[in-house]
Amino acid sequence: MDPNAIAAAQQPAGGLIEWITAYGNIVAFFAQMLYWFALVVLLAYAVVQYKRWVNYTLGTGRSGKLRTGESSAPAKPAEKAVSVEEFVE
Repeated sequence: MDPNAIAAAQQPAGGLIEWITAYGNIVAFFAQMLYWFALVVLLAYAVVQYKRWVNYTLGTGRSGKLRTGESSAPAKPAEKAVSVEEFVE
């Protein structure tokens, strides 16, 4: 078999495939760096949101001041104290 015939049958692929073959590792490196950077940013955002939610729930900090549904006034005392001796035999 003629080696030139084999080489002629294996023509290089189109321009995009050649470019990916040549520069694919570089693109993958930068894509991975972008992925990890975005992951760290989103994780930091999630931590900040969780901290805001905890502060809102506990009523502390700037987020805790946003709670308007609950009154800070003390509860009214019972009008008449119940005597325990009435119910104990």
